[in-house]
Amino acid sequence: MRFVHPEYLWWILALPLLSLAGYASLTRRRRALRRFAGGQEFAARLTGEVSANRRAVKMLLLYGALLTLIVAAARPQWGTRLEEVRRGGADLVVLLDTSLSMAAEDVAPNRLGQAGHAIDSLLRRLEGNRVALITFAGRATLACPLTLDHAAVRLFLDTVNVEATSVPGTALGEALELAVEAFGEKAAGSEDRSRAILLFTDGEDHEGGIDEALQALADAGVAVHAVGTGSTRGAPIPLRDDSGAETGYKKDREGKVVTTRLDETVLEQLALDTGGRYYRATATESEVERIAQALAQLDEREFGAVLRARWEERFQFPLALALLALMAETLLGDRRRSRGRHERTRANG
Repeated sequence: MRFVHPEYLWWILALPLLSLAGYASLTRRRRALRRFAGGQEFAARLTGEVSANRRAVKMLLLYGALLTLIVAAARPQWGTRLEEVRRGGADLVVLLDTSLSMAAEDVAPNRLGQAGHAIDSLLRRLEGNRVALITFAGRATLACPLTLDHAAVRLFLDTVNVEATSVPGTALGEALELAVEAFGEKAAGSEDRSRAILLFTDGEDHEGGIDEALQALADAGVAVHAVGTGSTRGAPIPLRDDSGAETGYKKDREGKVVTTRLDETVLEQLALDTGGRYYRATATESEVERIAQALAQLDEREFGAVLRARWEERFQFPLALALLALMAETLLGDRRRSRGRHERTRANG
């Protein structure tokens, strides 16, 4: 046996306090009646028609109704039954750029931090959908395959940083092709409205391969929704040591500080060619809600069915007892029955 809302049971502790308050109120009324009647003898004449036992029973019925109502509100459950639950939703692959340029601090705290927080906010709006995570720099890596366990995706997301990148560069084309493979079987020759790719990057591409990736996306019929992180004015790329302390900025071969800028042209064209949309990342994350609305229009596909043990609701029993107690309290009178009084009435009649 269990309760869905066990916190409601704490209200049972208030019943003794309510009883004490009722007893104190009854005592005050009796004292007031004695003062009004001019003594206990005259007060007894006024209350002689009232049965103290019946009033006590009515009070017990009322408190019993309150007790069972509290138990019913806590929703007791016992006994289980197996039922088939079918799961469905859309398949989403998130691509996260972890190249060194994502360490630029033209947005707070940096490009990678802003993108990671936006992905986390988006995951909270994508319940019921399968999500995969791919990170890419000079090479693309499937960090987490398609799963309904969004907590697992967040766990991998928390470990992502630019320092973990072993191969420098930005292999955007390879990441897009890996995303298509992550979906599994392709819907060749037709648009698959149950699949989408979410791309978080600053738009820099050092490895090429975009044309090949576009062909793979067209064959699979998958749209790419791109989110550009960073600013068009650009910012230097900070370098840090093993302790996280900043040691300077990245420089080119001539010793000049490298400035990285958001390249929206590539991302806008990629979204346009695949039937997706482009969004610029903002500090308020207003784009997250718009992305969630766009993804809500995707068709759902069935992921399969599982058997789950469902607890049986039993709140009906204490609720029925409470109603019966209230009905009995209402129908039960509090006047005393006198056999002699009834006999005299019949004799006079």
